[in-house]
Amino acid sequence: MEASDLLMPAAEAMDAPTTAPTAEELMARITQTVGALVAWVMSCQVLPFFAFETQWVPQVLTVGRLALQLFRQMREAQWRATAEHSQPGYKRQGPIVRQLGTFLGKVSYARTYFYRAGGGYYALDIALGLTSDGFSLRLVSCAVRLATKVSYAQTVLLLTLFLHGSPAQTSLEELVVGLGRHTAAWFAQAAAPRGDGDVLVIQIDSKATPTATATELAKRRGPRAAHAHLGSARHRGRSARLRRGGKKRRQKGDKAKNGKLATSVVLDTLRQAADGTLEGPINRHYRE
Repeated sequence: MEASDLLMPAAEAMDAPTTAPTAEELMARITQTVGALVAWVMSCQVLPFFAFETQWVPQVLTVGRLALQLFRQMREAQWRATAEHSQPGYKRQGPIVRQLGTFLGKVSYARTYFYRAGGGYYALDIALGLTSDGFSLRLVSCAVRLATKVSYAQTVLLLTLFLHGSPAQTSLEELVVGLGRHTAAWFAQAAAPRGDGDVLVIQIDSKATPTATATELAKRRGPRAAHAHLGSARHRGRSARLRRGGKKRRQKGDKAKNGKLATSVVLDTLRQAADGTLEGPINRHYRE
């Protein structure tokens, strides 16, 4: 398997369809696809398991995408049948085909647009809880949580390896930033963990990992000048400062250290015991 094959998105994501199949057509395709899958499994009598699994996964994903299409088309037909009397003053347009990124890949479905003077909406998207960014909440949740652990580029690679497709890197950044706006409100109303302590402890530490190369270190090293070793630490420090001279004033943009700064935050709580002592840590969390 070539590396380019691992980065190739699902076939359905390559060409955006202009029409969506009906529920009857989807049921027939699901029956035909499942039957073909069973027949293919029975024909793999000498196929190694690695080759079988490699060919089996895309076929199962295809069946899953067809089931998702059937679900949406069924809900769209149900909404069109009942929306005639529940939407007074609105006109219809469509159905309009849309592609949705899901946990199983890109899925196309059709939905009706209701509009009147001043604006309109897609009733099926509201009923199903679908947002306008083009991704299902299941996929968004998985991608955003993964992006908090690794870089955006690595997130795209991992999602492509396991899901055979991924949102673009720019889309991931927009999803993370968009959901990040709600984190403060979520933490403000979130309940304390079960069995939490009485005293909150926050420890913050910053470290700079040295990044100087061997060539740079060799330039700094040289023969040490002979000097007297005084008995007092205060006198040794003063002698060293006189010997080295004053520090050169740094200009704007100059760095004090040749290193990359990383900040670590540790949060935990302490519980007050009967004798007044604080016991812990409890519910320790580490962030970098």
